[in-house]
Amino acid sequence: MKKGYYIHFQGRQSIGVSKKIDMQLEEFCKFFEMHELEVKTPARSLMGRILGLFPTASILRDYAQALEQMDHPDFLYVRRTVADRAYLNFWKKVKERYPNCKIIIEVFTYPYDKDDFGKWNAWPFYVKELLYRPRLKKYVDRFVTYTKDREIFGIPTICTTNGIQVDSVSRVGGQFQDRQINLIGVAFMQRHHGYERIIEGMHEYYSGAKEPDYRVTLQLVGDGPEKPRYQELVQRYHLEEYVQFHPTMSGEKLDALYDACDIALVSFGMYKLGYYGKLGALKSRECLAKGMPLLTGCEIDVLQGDYPYARTFPNDAGAVRTEDIISFYEQIRGMTGDKEELADTIRNYAVQHVSMEAVMRPIIEYINT
Repeated sequence: MKKGYYIHFQGRQSIGVSKKIDMQLEEFCKFFEMHELEVKTPARSLMGRILGLFPTASILRDYAQALEQMDHPDFLYVRRTVADRAYLNFWKKVKERYPNCKIIIEVFTYPYDKDDFGKWNAWPFYVKELLYRPRLKKYVDRFVTYTKDREIFGIPTICTTNGIQVDSVSRVGGQFQDRQINLIGVAFMQRHHGYERIIEGMHEYYSGAKEPDYRVTLQLVGDGPEKPRYQELVQRYHLEEYVQFHPTMSGEKLDALYDACDIALVSFGMYKLGYYGKLGALKSRECLAKGMPLLTGCEIDVLQGDYPYARTFPNDAGAVRTEDIISFYEQIRGMTGDKEELADTIRNYAVQHVSMEAVMRPIIEYINT
């Protein structure tokens, strides 16, 4: 059995990243002898931090300890971090010691310059990155990317998508209700979620002269910096009867709320970040695994153009018309009158396209080549 090491740079400090590491490791362990290896950053003095900002200086990381923990690996799977001289030298030493070891680095966002180095205080690290990343092609065998790029920085890629453990997500239950649609958005509410577009559309719908055909409600679950803005809009438009706010929820309580809802929301504000590509957010995967139809303001990467259980609205600031949501709901109800049957269909799509087994398959095939 081949031996591999999953290398990350203190990735366990983030709950979301830690969860993804666990999912990927679980899938790798089905095929290989796997070991997790964390490259730690020792404590640094203020002077050490300042000196580390110079272009040719390196971020202090314990590469020596990481190298000593390796024992004849066949491959390394790595979560990307900022490239500098020591980072480059680490891969050089790995190749010198284990010339047949495949080095595979996951580029979880690409292009990533704006996201990683957009703030003014990140420019010293950006200079390092620009200086050293072109040299990675001497040692790195593949980049894993969630884009369609066949080559990044002169290195061939393995193209895949973000995935989840579908079996760990409970499928929704319940039944459709006559003339009622319940929407649900679950998130740490930030600018890019753009739920104000849904609220604006509901305001137009309920303030119109025509008697509403449907009762449309919205359940917003979670906290975050944008939540007060959404609450203020709901109060201003007197939508308290139709929009309910919930704190961060999980487990059975959240599952029960999903069961009471019909359509899930993804992101409607990606234009605020200057992003107009296809979205690979984990939230879209979780909703598919639950068997929920989706509304989104940005195309989702794993959904084909003829996928009938999602409705994509323009990636701009315009209000999302509630009438369009009703039309979408009537369309999917026309396909099946049974909510659980619909949920099974959507969940099966998730198994085929966003399960860890599906998204890790091209990586595992490359390792076994």
